[in-house]
Amino acid sequence: ILGEEQFSSLEKIKTIGSTYMAASGLTEKTCDLDSKAHVLALSNFAMRLMDQIQYINEHSFNNFKLRIGLNVGVCVAGVIGARKPQYDIWGNTVNVASRMDSTGVPNRIQVTQDVYKILSAKGYELECRGVIKVKGKGEMLTYFLNKGPADLSPSSGRSRANPS
Repeated sequence: ILGEEQFSSLEKIKTIGSTYMAASGLTEKTCDLDSKAHVLALSNFAMRLMDQIQYINEHSFNNFKLRIGLNVGVCVAGVIGARKPQYDIWGNTVNVASRMDSTGVPNRIQVTQDVYKILSAKGYELECRGVIKVKGKGEMLTYFLNKGPADLSPSSGRSRANPS
């Protein structure tokens, strides 16, 4: 999925245990501050992952659950390690995205209010989860991303039975 053209602004950062970290808009080439296309791409990627896990579950008799957290903002990126260099990102934006995942609900995409503002203005359907307690942040108003605009939604234009 990550190799598809529509997700070219995304980068896999790392996996830690069962957590997969990806980011979008990390470079001048992939960051569009006007249209927020990189934020839309990351959101569409998250919805696509949800569709794909549903497809896998339906066709393999498994019951995998996916929990996704999204945030938007600045971060620092770099390479650490002399013997085994690894690319990573750091900052409040990354920490809050991680908290959106850890405080999330299985099979839902939880987003911050900043992400909500961007996506709702672009026609995405979001549902207010309410105020939740977030470690290191206190109380935060969060939302669930339900679907994209009709012409972009992973669920529209593709059969959920075959999301690829």
